[in-house]
Amino acid sequence: MATGADHFPAAIAAGLAQLGGEDIHIETNTGRVRGHYWPAQAPRGMPIVICPGFTEFCEKYAGVAARLTALGHDVLIIDWPGQGRSGHLGELPLSVHIDDFEDHLAAADALMAAVGLASRPVVFLGHSMGGHLALRLASRHREHTSGAVILSPMIAPPVMPVWGVRLLAFAIVFAGFGRRPALGRQPTDLADERVFHENNGLTRVSKGYEDQFVWFDDAPELRRSGPTAGWVRAAYESCAATTLDKVWMRRLDVPVLALTAGDERIVHQPSTTRMLPCLPNCRHVCLDGARHELLFETDKVQAELWHRIESFLASLQP
Repeated sequence: MATGADHFPAAIAAGLAQLGGEDIHIETNTGRVRGHYWPAQAPRGMPIVICPGFTEFCEKYAGVAARLTALGHDVLIIDWPGQGRSGHLGELPLSVHIDDFEDHLAAADALMAAVGLASRPVVFLGHSMGGHLALRLASRHREHTSGAVILSPMIAPPVMPVWGVRLLAFAIVFAGFGRRPALGRQPTDLADERVFHENNGLTRVSKGYEDQFVWFDDAPELRRSGPTAGWVRAAYESCAATTLDKVWMRRLDVPVLALTAGDERIVHQPSTTRMLPCLPNCRHVCLDGARHELLFETDKVQAELWHRIESFLASLQP
């Protein structure tokens, strides 16, 4: 089913890019999962699988997909189980829940197979939680992975120590409360959340901040707010087993471009700084002064970001 731009009048009025491909739906053990596949009109590059971050959805990456398809890359974007139009898995409709990050990987596998990318050389591009999952998918599909681009990657979630959070989250899930909001993480009020404050952790640019919420004026069902205790457990277990494991990281020998924020406040920056050098083929660029949402940062940050991404993708061409 094609996604029509006329479904998003507020987004169009705000000048936001619209998706230009077709929605794909597959059935998984978590329920119906949605992806968006946008083939390039003149294919000349490797397909790119976009891995959105926590609470994110396909439409937010319409501008990224448009730029990549214009460069000749077929693009697949994923609504992770429990996010976007891939259903509600938490006790509250706004809460993001997953029992195990393996469910995210299985959804990506199924969507890639559905659009014919299972055996083609691909590049994974992920932001935040999606950066973590991009690395996991690159490892999972090592034989067919040409590279990975990770933006402000979640090498570890922000709350420390890892062992303490894992223990507490396990206890809450074991007690039967895994689908409830995590401690202190009740869904927020949209009217409050969308107001730009200078000290926010996402971006220094007011329009870049506010544009991310315009989609909900047209499609409030896309919005999510806050994790469940089960999501917290799954995230910390996944990071502990992979991106926080030096042996695992050293085995991931695919080319990686890591772009991080100099003023990072959303993911645990010390873990990122410590673990990225373990990747044997990683180019790490820290963008001074930038905050977590690099794609919605200043024009200068975005210009450098896209220069780095396009140069990296060109270097992967045979």
